[in-house]
Amino acid sequence: MKAARRSAILALALATLTACKREEPAAPPASETPAASTVPAQAANPVDATAVVDNSASTAAPGLDSKALAGQFGDGESVLELRADGTYLQTLQAGGSTITADGSWSAPAQGVLLLDPNSKSAEDASFQMASNDELRSTDGKHVFRRISPQ
Repeated sequence: MKAARRSAILALALATLTACKREEPAAPPASETPAASTVPAQAANPVDATAVVDNSASTAAPGLDSKALAGQFGDGESVLELRADGTYLQTLQAGGSTITADGSWSAPAQGVLLLDPNSKSAEDASFQMASNDELRSTDGKHVFRRISPQ
């Protein structure tokens, strides 16, 4: 008896689910939907991305010549090499071993130089550019002077 009752409930549930069919929204009449070929390309995409994006933007402050700043700077303990392509390499001699760090540099404002290391454990460094030949750490602990090429 219980089995017959369960079968009847199951059949009723299936019949109910089958009868409750979801209706799909009706498509708008053809007269309301413009054909793709009738929409001008400019109206479909009114902003020309190539006109908006300036790919020539530099990370250097206006008036800074990154090639003129490029070179090696030293503070007696380490050597900082700024490359014209916006990358740097820093080498520190400490306790008989050599420690190196690399990353990218930028000059976001007049007289400011930022080092962004590739290592996630290293901290960014900030310098004041006293001239193209002298960099001073903003914490006042280091002064890097240009090393003349030999």
